[in-house]
Amino acid sequence: MNKYDNIAEYYDSTMKSGYYDYPKEAQSLDSILKGRKKLLEIGVGTGLLAEKLLELDPSYEITGIDFTPAMLDRAKARLGNRAKVVEGNVLSMDLQESFDGIYSHGGPAGVCRVGNDYHLYSFLPDFEDTVKMLDNIARHLVDGGLFVLNIQAEEIDADGEQDIGNGIVYAQQKHLSFLENKEMYFWETDYRFKKEGRIVASDRHKFLMVYGQLLEDTMKAAGFKWKEATPDDLYMVYQKMM
Repeated sequence: MNKYDNIAEYYDSTMKSGYYDYPKEAQSLDSILKGRKKLLEIGVGTGLLAEKLLELDPSYEITGIDFTPAMLDRAKARLGNRAKVVEGNVLSMDLQESFDGIYSHGGPAGVCRVGNDYHLYSFLPDFEDTVKMLDNIARHLVDGGLFVLNIQAEEIDADGEQDIGNGIVYAQQKHLSFLENKEMYFWETDYRFKKEGRIVASDRHKFLMVYGQLLEDTMKAAGFKWKEATPDDLYMVYQKMM
C-alpha cells in the first residue's frame, strides 16, 4: 500500500466539498484543449476531472495514469469504458504512444501562485527526479502538444479545517524549508481526516517547489516553452517545442 491509499477513502468527499469547482475547471481545460483529442491525465486520482471533461466532449480519448490502486478502483467505477485507466508512475511510465495534450490537476506536478509569481510544485522532492519526470512527460507528447498544469492560488498559505460531510473534518497544515541561494524550496503538508475529534486517516507529503530562472531553464531543458497562464488563472500552459 502506498501513502495515498491511506486517504483514498476520503478523497472524493474532500474534492467535491468545494476544494475544486470541477465543472468550472473542466470548462477552462476544454477551452485550452479544443481540437486536441488524445489526452493523458497524470495523477488521474478518482477520475473527477476526466468525468466532467468527457461530459463536455465525449469524443476525447482520455488515458488516466495513477500509482494508487485505491484511487484507480474509484476512477474505473466512475469512468467505465469512457476512458482508459492504468496504474503507473509518471517518472517511469512508458505508454508506447504519444498524446496531443497532457494535463495534471492536483497530480504529480502543478503550479502555485505566490503573490504575483508562479512556482512549480512537484510531488517528487528530488530535483533530478523532477527533471526526469518532465523529460518523460515531454517524451509522451507530440511535437507542438500541450502540457497543462492547474494553478493553486495561494495554496501554499492555506491551513485550516473543512467539513467534508458525513461527520468528517479535513485539516491540513503546511511547513516550508528554504534552500539558501537556490530558486527552490520544500513544502511539506500534513493531511488529517477527523471524526468526532479523532484522526481516522492521515498522511504527510513533501513537495519540491521551483521558481524564477531555475524554473524557466528547467522547463526549457525538458523541451517546453511557456504559452500562457489562462485569464481565469486556473491553468498554466506549456507547449512542446517542435
